Amino acid sequence: MKPVKPTKTTLSRSYILQVALELLDQEDLQKFTMRKLGQEMSVSPMAVYRYFPNQEALFDGLVEMLWQRVLVLDQDAANATWQDQVTGLMSRLRQTLLAHPNILPLISTRPLSTHSEFALVEKILTIWTTKGLAIQPTTVFLINSLTAYTLGFVWTEAVNPQSMSELEPNLLSAAHPQSDLLNQFMQPIREQQFTSDEQFLMGIQALLAGWKKEK
Repeated sequence: MKPVKPTKTTLSRSYILQVALELLDQEDLQKFTMRKLGQEMSVSPMAVYRYFPNQEALFDGLVEMLWQRVLVLDQDAANATWQDQVTGLMSRLRQTLLAHPNILPLISTRPLSTHSEFALVEKILTIWTTKGLAIQPTTVFLINSLTAYTLGFVWTEAVNPQSMSELEPNLLSAAHPQSDLLNQFMQPIREQQFTSDEQFLMGIQALLAGWKKEK
């Protein structure tokens, strides 16, 4: 839904961020400028600088806005285990980034750093501890690993690599004409036995199961 444009006197930080996100959805990060953002809102770039001192501050604001959308728990999942809630949160991160793939370089290189972001993390951790999550020295690395996996998975989806099923049928057999093992290994990809959603969830569940086993 396109953000409702306020008057110049009611230009707001949230509106600027919404328009910036919309602009980035249309063109990649390298082509983004504060001048283009101002033109999109029919205001001078100086009007934007009243809210964001520079482009990097604007990008920080965009990352914070996206994390605020992601770091929430569905009411429908209130009775779910903490593992299922983690899975749901990572799925929301994936869907959010797939909707805004040009933000990937920003969110991948800007760690959580604001008070509002950490307040949301604390709220979620508080809920998870009531469901049995024990905060240990390794817990932060579990969450980091899940986040890194999700970001990496979205990167492969966003660049739209050629599907193995679209490769020449004889390519694999020509390269390895007698490799039954390799053919068996690659068969699920060639035959598209699992959807992207299923592949993503398999990775999340493997990380959670492996972490539980190592505790």
